[in-house]
Amino acid sequence: MLAFIGSTVCNWAQECIAGPEEVIMKRLLIGFLAGLALGSLALGQAASGVNSVDQSFKDGGTIWLRLASGNYRVRGGASDRIVVRWYPEGSDKMDRMKEIKVRTELSGNVATIHTDGPVRDARFVIELPPRSDLFLRMRAGDIKFEGIEGNKDLRMTAGELKVDIMPSSYSRVHASATFGEVEASPLGISKGGVKQSFTWNGGGKYKLHASLFAGEVSIF
Repeated sequence: MLAFIGSTVCNWAQECIAGPEEVIMKRLLIGFLAGLALGSLALGQAASGVNSVDQSFKDGGTIWLRLASGNYRVRGGASDRIVVRWYPEGSDKMDRMKEIKVRTELSGNVATIHTDGPVRDARFVIELPPRSDLFLRMRAGDIKFEGIEGNKDLRMTAGELKVDIMPSSYSRVHASATFGEVEASPLGISKGGVKQSFTWNGGGKYKLHASLFAGEVSIF
């Protein structure tokens, strides 16, 4: 970048060797343009507002998600890593991102992900090995699971819980909402009201339990 700026200044002056006054002016101009370039780069990095945590973890393990109330998307990623990224919900929330704490704990083939801080000011993308057993414990918010094969025990107090499934992969699917809706379009089930639940049995090997007190469980 600096070499390009220097060569550009030289082209403007048509020579790189000149009198003392011209040399000083050229150096000032190079410094000014370099400052603009570096300032733009720093602004671009800050404007992205991306924070992340990266942890090695192999396919086939068990992952506990102990998440503070917020907005999450959990999806299949690399087969040997856990990656958590979070983004501000608006430009006015950018300074809050550094206050968010994400922690991963490992014990053998079990990983636990914790989130804390002003989580409601961010949206999260959590990428996990595609073949993982999942446990979720979250008070409230919106969370969506995609592209993860394995057993799932997902429990929330309130909000919206979405889970994608391949029915042929499951031996049992149970979902419930004390107040709200339970939808499972691949299984042809739709219920709403008070104390709604269903149990479906299939020929696969995995089990899914999804429940919340108030809100919507959506299996798609």
